[in-house]
Amino acid sequence: MISQTLRRWALFAALLSMLPMGATSADDATSEVAIAADAAVHLALKVADDVEATSSDSEESKVLAVSQAVVREATDYSFRRWLRTRVWDEEDEARYGMTFDDDWETKAAANPKLPLVVLVHGYNSNPLKNAAVMEPVRKAGYPCATFAYPNDWEITESAARLSQRLKEIAAEHPNQRLAIVTHSMGGLVARACLENAELDPGNVDRLVMIAPPTHGTMLAHVAVATDVWEHWLGRSEGGGWTRWRDSVIDGLGEAADDMVPGSPFLTELNARPRNPKVRYAIFLGTSAKVTDGEVKWMRTALQETGGRCPGFRDCTGRVDNLLADMEELVEGKGDGVVALKRGRLDGVDDVVILPFGHLNCTGVCDCEAVEQLQSELLARLK
Repeated sequence: MISQTLRRWALFAALLSMLPMGATSADDATSEVAIAADAAVHLALKVADDVEATSSDSEESKVLAVSQAVVREATDYSFRRWLRTRVWDEEDEARYGMTFDDDWETKAAANPKLPLVVLVHGYNSNPLKNAAVMEPVRKAGYPCATFAYPNDWEITESAARLSQRLKEIAAEHPNQRLAIVTHSMGGLVARACLENAELDPGNVDRLVMIAPPTHGTMLAHVAVATDVWEHWLGRSEGGGWTRWRDSVIDGLGEAADDMVPGSPFLTELNARPRNPKVRYAIFLGTSAKVTDGEVKWMRTALQETGGRCPGFRDCTGRVDNLLADMEELVEGKGDGVVALKRGRLDGVDDVVILPFGHLNCTGVCDCEAVEQLQSELLARLK
């Protein structure tokens, strides 16, 4: 009977939810399992009831409809958000938001014409990793602040958080104008805020984007590797529970999905007009480390040997297609993460091309390219 099949799907949904959600330690996790499983069972049974009540199709079609609904609930963004709410607490909220320099109001009062410069970091990053790019800005007397956000959430959610903070500044300091400086994905977060009439705070005059993946990045296809590095291989502190929890809090791949070229998010964002009240500038780098010849060699080797490798044969064509278009990694065509052709933005003519790499461009000024970037940045804040 179909009811038995639906019960099995309810059990499947419950098993998906057998995770230590809502606990603050591994010991507390057990008490949450029953709650999560019960919620999942009710969800799956509701789906089953809806299908049986509204469908006159065959038993097989009903089973398919239920299975699709359950799997969709487990894989789409709503499930990821639900999972995050089970572990989120007030301490996590304290990690994110706007942080002002101690002297920002003093500097703003001393020269009211200068904008408050807000730094927005990128994917798998934080303000500290980009701190060096703000040093010459501070030395020039600009009031400064940084905005931190969970860097692997849906970009629209991060944009809404940015909007809230900028609107708070507008309410508390109505005469203070702002300039936003972004690195990498931070440019998408800022644009998703400023180019949305409901989110635009109305107090931003300038947007300077460093290495923005305007049309995405091919590396987003393999972004799971960066998450593994960030929370499991690239850190030494914290046990398994802490690292798993931090992975959930920071996001479960939503931002990477948004940055895949041609994603629904990018298609919608890039179809919008530019904000006419904002002056845009883009800095793009060309210091990737792979040559065209090396890419050609990799593709040839893949074609000649990939088909003979067990387990790799079926995906050889897809990998070859990725390599053929991965200008992000090619010297002179990308910075190692963002390709020149995917960094440009319609309606923005102020585009500066410099020989910097994606990860060093906001770091310590130890080369001519970064020095020039900082100089050009200051010129656009005036």
